[in-house]
Amino acid sequence: MQELLGVASDRLLRMNLQSGDTVQTWHYSKMKSWSVNWQFKQFHVSLEDDELVFECLTADCKVVHEFIGGYIFLSMRSGDRSQTLNEELFHKLTGGWG
Repeated sequence: MQELLGVASDRLLRMNLQSGDTVQTWHYSKMKSWSVNWQFKQFHVSLEDDELVFECLTADCKVVHEFIGGYIFLSMRSGDRSQTLNEELFHKLTGGWG
């Protein structure tokens, strides 16, 4: 059965493709690591209490990788407007090998 993966600003969502209902959520704060197999367009996400593996069937893996990395980067920033942008960390989180 095909399902839909939602990428939100603070979590990943597994959704029912027919109804659009959220079946399960995983918060980025529980994520230990993620990696992408660019050849097979497959993601592996390691969480504190779960492991996810999913394939990108209709979206470019690089786009999904960039969204996840960008949201994690934003969640790490403080509300202080004078905070210096850590460009190296940003590129590490969002730059894939494609």
